Amino acid sequence: MIYVPISAFIFALGIYTLASKRNIIKQLIAIEIVINAAHLNFVVFATSNPAGIDPYALSLVVISLGVGASIIAAGLLLVVHVYRTYGTMDLEALRKLRR
Repeated sequence: MIYVPISAFIFALGIYTLASKRNIIKQLIAIEIVINAAHLNFVVFATSNPAGIDPYALSLVVISLGVGASIIAAGLLLVVHVYRTYGTMDLEALRKLRR
């Protein structure tokens, strides 16, 4: 069960990056890190079942990876559009545009 503390560290690293960085792409990467930490934790608990490996849990992780990849692709598409429109990826500068 060494993977649970590793998963917690990866999760904390993603949350720290999400809270400290202002670049939109870095925040998208941080969200992906948090989601992958949750996937790692889910796989660890699915494979440590005394009855055997649960294939439904692993298939749920694979489906979640696919959905997460499509969501990140859509997010990157929006980031490219924002950069072409406003010329910046800094969240503070984009918040100032709203005022």
